[in-house]
Amino acid sequence: MEKFRSTYGKGPLHLIAVIASFAIATYAFFEIAAGSAPVNFAIWFIAAIVAHDMLAFPLYSVLGVIAGKTIGPRPAAPAGLTAINFVRVPALLSGFAFIVWFPIILGFSEPEVIRSTGLDTGPFLGRWLLLTGVLFLASGLLYALQLRKLRRART
Repeated sequence: MEKFRSTYGKGPLHLIAVIASFAIATYAFFEIAAGSAPVNFAIWFIAAIVAHDMLAFPLYSVLGVIAGKTIGPRPAAPAGLTAINFVRVPALLSGFAFIVWFPIILGFSEPEVIRSTGLDTGPFLGRWLLLTGVLFLASGLLYALQLRKLRRART
């Protein structure tokens, strides 16, 4: 095992995960290329990259700095066990869900949704709020468990 780690740099599980990721990406590429509008997908994908790099990344970087300054100086803790990290993840996931489905959540696309599914968009705002609450609750519980584990390890 040590020879494998020294040659590859990580464990075998990492190599399996990398191979599986490449396999999934290759499958997705061939499915998109065989689809009806691969050029439209490429345009959308490039626009998403530009939008992320020009808008989203600076926005959440600034918000991270603001949140870090709001919390103030942090006591020494193991890497990754700061409260801000347990707020960032659910906020990011909730924000991405909102960005993807905001026309349905806010009811902007109600005629299209009714026409294609026969359902109205009324429940989607409540469901998104429920998802957001569950994400923050799970993150808070995970943070509490990590603090408890850390306190037990110190005693």
